Amino acid sequence: MKKSGLSQETLKIIACVTMLIDHVGATVVESQFFVTPSDGIYYLYFAMRIIGRVAFPIYCFLLAEGAHYTHDPRKYALRLFIGALLSEPGFDFALFDGWTWENRSVMVTLLLGFGMVELMKKCPKYWMKLLAVVPFFFAAEWLKTDYGGYGVAIVALFWLTRELPNRRMIQLVGLAALCLMMNSAAISFGVIQIPIELFALFAMIPICLYSGRKATANRAVQLGFYLFYPVHLAVLAVIMKLCFGG
Repeated sequence: MKKSGLSQETLKIIACVTMLIDHVGATVVESQFFVTPSDGIYYLYFAMRIIGRVAFPIYCFLLAEGAHYTHDPRKYALRLFIGALLSEPGFDFALFDGWTWENRSVMVTLLLGFGMVELMKKCPKYWMKLLAVVPFFFAAEWLKTDYGGYGVAIVALFWLTRELPNRRMIQLVGLAALCLMMNSAAISFGVIQIPIELFALFAMIPICLYSGRKATANRAVQLGFYLFYPVHLAVLAVIMKLCFGG
C-alpha cells in the first residue's frame, strides 16, 4: 500500500526551490537595491529571504534520514565532500564578490553534521551522543560555515529525536530555540521585530507531512539534486559578474 504524504523527492524539490529564491534575493535583488533603492525592492528582498528560511531545516532533516538509511557512510560523506568542493567557487563569487577564506558553504555544515551523526551512532549512551555534538559545533564555528555550529545542532536535533513519540513537537520547539540563538537580521511589523531565522519554523509543515518514503533509486535524479546546489550558485555568480560587476 502506497504511503500518503510527501516523499523525499518532494521535500528536496521544496528545499531546492526555496533555497533558489533565497539566493536570488541575497544576490541579484540585494545588489539591485543598492543600485536603485526603493521600498518595493526592499520588501521583495525580505520576502525572498523569509521564504528561503524553509530550505535549511529540510536539508538537515533529510540528512538525518539519509544518515539513518545509508548502507555506505563513506560514499555518502564523499558525495557531500565533493559537493562542498564544487560549491565553494560559486558560493564565494555569488555571495562575496570573489574568493574568501572567511566563509564556507552550507555543504561543509552538512558534511560536519553527517560526521557528527556517524559518531553518535557509535555512542552507546545518550549523554555520549550529546557530547559528540560539541566538537562538530565548534568546528563549524571555527570554519565559519553557513549557519555555523547552530546548523550542526539542527542536524543533531533531527537525528536525536527521530524515533521519539512526540518528535515533531520537540523538533518544532528545539528549532525555534536554535533559531533564536542565531545572530540574524530582524524584520519589523510595526513595533514588532521578528528575527528572520525564526521563519525557518515553516519548514516543519512539509516535514510533518513527510510520508517516510525513501528517495528513488534513479541515479540521474539523485545526481541532479546533488548538482543543483553548486550549479545554481555558479549561474548566480555569472549573473552577478555580468550585471553588477561583482
